[in-house]
Amino acid sequence: MSVSISDYPIYLQDGLQLNREYVKSQESQIRKVFHKETLEISELSKKRENLRNRVNHTVMQLAASLSDTRAGILKEVREGKGRYDYSDVVNACGLSYAKLYSEIEQRYENEQKQYYKADGTLLTKEEEIEWLDMQYEQEVAWQKSCARIAAQGQFFQGHISEMPIEEIEELEDSFYQAKDVYRKLYQESRQSGRPLVLQNYVFGSDRMYEMLNRLGISEK
Repeated sequence: MSVSISDYPIYLQDGLQLNREYVKSQESQIRKVFHKETLEISELSKKRENLRNRVNHTVMQLAASLSDTRAGILKEVREGKGRYDYSDVVNACGLSYAKLYSEIEQRYENEQKQYYKADGTLLTKEEEIEWLDMQYEQEVAWQKSCARIAAQGQFFQGHISEMPIEEIEELEDSFYQAKDVYRKLYQESRQSGRPLVLQNYVFGSDRMYEMLNRLGISEK
């Protein structure tokens, strides 16, 4: 003789009687186990999907991203005209900032999407812009340091009569002018649909660029 518990047949030897209360109890236990396993599988699937979504929306804040972008722009300038000077460096830094800024804004246009840091915590647009600003400050400090070191070398060798202290400070101001101008240019290009490209803007005085280019830092 056979009976079924949750569609699973149970065979009894002849002469044995079935305890119906026991059968009901076993059937209830089996249903609870199946229900629990179904919930666990469903929860595991949700966790896996959430993890996959976080990985796809994790933003890696690389400290070198701005300098890498600037280097790529200057490489194109050098390939186009054989060299670049300090004016190109300033413009390239401003354009790099605007390009990365535009990527941040485009990423947050869809308010339904969320982005995360490498540690899994939620990332905001404001935090990304703050990180970008910090990168730009580091880039400016590095450019000033390079100019100062080059000027010291030229001064000690007697190639220049005095340290271009004012020109180096003016260079710092030029970088921040470029940042503001290219960010504004990005907003205008976005409204007009024109591409954001490198310009030949002159930030700072001709005297500053003449002095800095004499230091021999520009690529040839």
